[in-house]
Amino acid sequence: AYGSLDLRALRRFSLSLGAREEVYGSLASQLSPSLAAGVWLTSRVKVRGSVSRAFRVPTYTDLYYHDPANLGSPDLRPERAWSQEAGIDWNSGGVFRAAATLFHRREQDVIDYIRRSPSDIWRATNVHRIRFTGIEATAGVRAGRSQQLDFRYTGLNGAQNAIPGVLSKYVFNYPSHSGVASWHGTLAKGLLARTRVGALNRRARDPYALWDIYLASTRGRFRPFAQFTNLTATVYEEIPGVVMPGRAVVGGIEILLQRR
Repeated sequence: AYGSLDLRALRRFSLSLGAREEVYGSLASQLSPSLAAGVWLTSRVKVRGSVSRAFRVPTYTDLYYHDPANLGSPDLRPERAWSQEAGIDWNSGGVFRAAATLFHRREQDVIDYIRRSPSDIWRATNVHRIRFTGIEATAGVRAGRSQQLDFRYTGLNGAQNAIPGVLSKYVFNYPSHSGVASWHGTLAKGLLARTRVGALNRRARDPYALWDIYLASTRGRFRPFAQFTNLTATVYEEIPGVVMPGRAVVGGIEILLQRR
């Protein structure tokens, strides 16, 4: 069951309340409330905050799946978490915008896959307690009607240290710093272009950068497009031991059977 209430007042104040009740046959019922509020200090500046609880039962894969590289565990406990965040938004009136958010998350019984050595199998397990604190900052510039430039940075710190002698597949493999700069716009003759450059530093690992480009025609019945990913052929791993694809090119043609 789920219920929500959304309130607005004086064109400056907003308040959202929500609650979700989940009932499982083998578990006690779980209530997940949420609260979010915002205030426009001026016509261009808004402050906001929220708090919420999350609950997730283990999936079939987490519980029972078994392959040569992964082993589930039928004894897993559900994940529980409380999240809080506070932030500020600013808009110049259409050309410039920026936002900053400070967030904190307290997680319990987080489901992760761990192993003792690179030759061992990944085994599903519960990590008892983790605390994450981070900041996210964004900025954007609109150049005319057809171009947009965006920047984003996220910094994240986990209060729990990694388990000694254990490799983590997800929980302790988080990015401590990540930044993205992106641009998109419409060029001459209806050519749509997007490019994105990102840099990421995962915990206890070397940083790496990625560059992607997308081009597409927006005119006529036959509209060719091309996507270039990882142009620098960066060698990196999002999951330890799993090398991600190198430089790649994908192209095609969109055919419109009826003009819009």
